[in-house]
Amino acid sequence: MQGVDLLRLEFDIHHIAVVSRKVPEEHALIRLILSTLATADELQNLVKRDLRLVKRNGLNYYYVKLTSAGKSRISPIDSRTYQVLSEISEDMRGKERIFSYSKEEMDRIVEKHSPSDRKYDVEKLRNAVILILRDCMLFGDEGYIENLIEGVNLDRVTDFLYDFHPIYAGMWDMDDDEVAEDFINTYARLTGISNPRDIAEAIGESVERVERLMKK
Repeated sequence: MQGVDLLRLEFDIHHIAVVSRKVPEEHALIRLILSTLATADELQNLVKRDLRLVKRNGLNYYYVKLTSAGKSRISPIDSRTYQVLSEISEDMRGKERIFSYSKEEMDRIVEKHSPSDRKYDVEKLRNAVILILRDCMLFGDEGYIENLIEGVNLDRVTDFLYDFHPIYAGMWDMDDDEVAEDFINTYARLTGISNPRDIAEAIGESVERVERLMKK
């Protein structure tokens, strides 16, 4: 991981997640990449019935079946991503594909929501998340990421993601004021934009909230 600016990488991912909220379908696509490391093929093949809710020990766990080249894997997803996917597919039939984008369109969606000076596509975004997850491991690489991509050792992978994946802790969302404040201040510093109204419009937040957090 030497030579990689992980703080900037984390901001880039957060930026893509936040700005994409303006278009629910695009936000859902991006969240699924972040939450599961989904590939373009897996995104194209996703249908409504692939979303699964499992109740265990009084708790809700969320999963998705991802398929590529005839091979399937089961991956955990965070609750917010499950919610967003459920909302955009609410009126779809069980076998209906959730996303109708071509691979090129998916790449353009990710690029559109990237910071102006750092352009990502689906694969680059996946790789960025992998770097962040490797950095989150406390005891070195124990194969969690490979297990996630291969769809094996599901319970082990689920525990790892719930404990260490930033999206499960809300670190790539804007609900928490401290998280939002840090993102807004970093956004202002990197873009040179200091007007709260301009920032609010760019990231899809209210002017009042941006002003309040910038004054802290």
